[in-house]
Amino acid sequence: MGYMRIKCHYCGGTWEVYGRSITGVSGATISGNYARTCPHCFKAIEKQTWDKQIIPAFLALDDANRELVKDSSGYHTPLFEVSYEADSVFRNGYENCPNLD
Repeated sequence: MGYMRIKCHYCGGTWEVYGRSITGVSGATISGNYARTCPHCFKAIEKQTWDKQIIPAFLALDDANRELVKDSSGYHTPLFEVSYEADSVFRNGYENCPNLD
């Protein structure tokens, strides 16, 4: 249903990750490396952080939005949608970002 947009503060690149990319539908994504790796500089989010924090948070928001759609269509309530936008400390680019190598 939804997707998450990831911003790499190492190179400044962004990319989108869809639900099917993190649930292992295709052989290229089963390991989880493809979706968590920046396609611009090839730096990757730590696997443990990806598996234990990012995927559950994404799936929880996706599930919440599906429930809102069900409520709207089933109970004829107003439709709402929830999203999350990071308010990062590193708004001025990579020069203020610690080296995460």
